[in-house]
Amino acid sequence: MVVGLQDKVMRKILFGLSLCLFLFIPFLYSNAEEKVVIDFFDDRLCSVCKATKDFIYSIEDQYPQIELNLYPITDVNKLAEIASEHGIKDYQVMSPTIFIGDNFFQFTDFTSRHQDMLISAIEGNIVDKDYYIKRIPILNIEVNLKDWSLIFVAIFLGLLDGFNVCSLGALILVLSLVLVFNSKKKVFLLGGLFIITTVIVYGVLVFTWGKLFEALVGQIEALRIVIGLMAFAGGVYFLKECHRFYKQGAVCQSNDSGLAKRVSGKLQSTFKDSSSSIYFLMGSVIFFAFAITLIELPCSIGIPVAFTGVLVESGVSIYLYVGYIIVYLFFYMLDELLVFLVAVFTKKIWVANSKAMILVSLIGALVLFYLSFHYIFS
Repeated sequence: MVVGLQDKVMRKILFGLSLCLFLFIPFLYSNAEEKVVIDFFDDRLCSVCKATKDFIYSIEDQYPQIELNLYPITDVNKLAEIASEHGIKDYQVMSPTIFIGDNFFQFTDFTSRHQDMLISAIEGNIVDKDYYIKRIPILNIEVNLKDWSLIFVAIFLGLLDGFNVCSLGALILVLSLVLVFNSKKKVFLLGGLFIITTVIVYGVLVFTWGKLFEALVGQIEALRIVIGLMAFAGGVYFLKECHRFYKQGAVCQSNDSGLAKRVSGKLQSTFKDSSSSIYFLMGSVIFFAFAITLIELPCSIGIPVAFTGVLVESGVSIYLYVGYIIVYLFFYMLDELLVFLVAVFTKKIWVANSKAMILVSLIGALVLFYLSFHYIFS
C-alpha cells in the first residue's frame, strides 16, 4: 500500500512539473529576442561592402539577434530568390545589396547616416530612404541630390563615378603599349579605341541593357582571374623591356653625340613589325576595355543607379533623359580623356630618348602588377 501511494504521489509530481514546463515554454519564447536575418550580397573588391560588413560585425554584441547571411553578388539566382521573398521586383544587380525585414538597401557609400539606417532596420523600423551620396571621399561630406539641378547632378556624379583607379590604370597601360610607336595616329587610334569602348560598354550595361549585365555578372570572377594572370604576364614582359631599353641607352651613351637618333633608331627597329599586328592590338584593346568595365560594374554601378533614379523621379522627357546620360558619360571619362590627350599631344617628348621609354615601360609594369594583385588577391 505504501509503495502504491508513493507511485501515485510521484506521478502527480511529474504531471505537475510537466504542466508547469508546458506552460512556461511559451513564456520563454515570447520573451526571447526574435532573430533579425540580414541577407547581404557583396563583392570582394567592393570597399563599401567591406565597410558595411565591418560595421555589422561591430554591433553584433549589441544586437545578438542578428543573423548575417553572406552571398556573392554574382549569384544572381539567389539574389532573385531572396528579392522575390521580400516582394522586391525592381532592383539592380549591384553590391552591396542588403535585405533586412521589410527594408531593402543598395548603398553607393557608407557613412554615419547609413549606419543609422541599418540600426533602425535591425530594430524593426521601416527606413525612409532618399538620394544621398558622399561628396568627396577624403572630406566625407554628404549632399542631398534632390536640392540640385539635373545638369549639376549629371556633372557631379559623372566626375565622382569616373574617379576609378582601375579604369584609369588600364588606360595608362594601353598608352604605355602604344607610346613605343613613333606615330601619333597609332596612339590616337588605340587610346581612343579604349575610351570609346569603355563609354559604350558602360553606357549600354548601366543605362540600357540591365538584363545583359545580369546575364554576364555570373562570369565576373572567372574573368577577373583571367585578366589578373594576363596582367601579371604583361608586367613581367614590361620589366624585361625596361631592362632592354636601359641597356640600349647605356650603349648609345658610350658613343658620340647622336644619342637621340641612335636610341630612336633602335626603338623603332624593336617595333618594326608593329604595323602588321595593329589589328591584333585593336582587338586586344577592345577586349581589355570591355573586361575591365564589366568586372568593375558590381562595385561602381550604384552611382549611375542613383542618377537614373533622380532622372526618373524628375519625370524628364526621353530626349532630356538621353541628354543627361550623355553629359554624365562625358564627365565619367573626363579624367581618362585628359590623360589620353596629354599623351597624344606630347608624343614627341616620350620618343626623344631612352629615359622616357624606360619610364613608360616601368609605369606599364607597375600598373600591370597592381591590376594582377587587385583582381586575383584582393
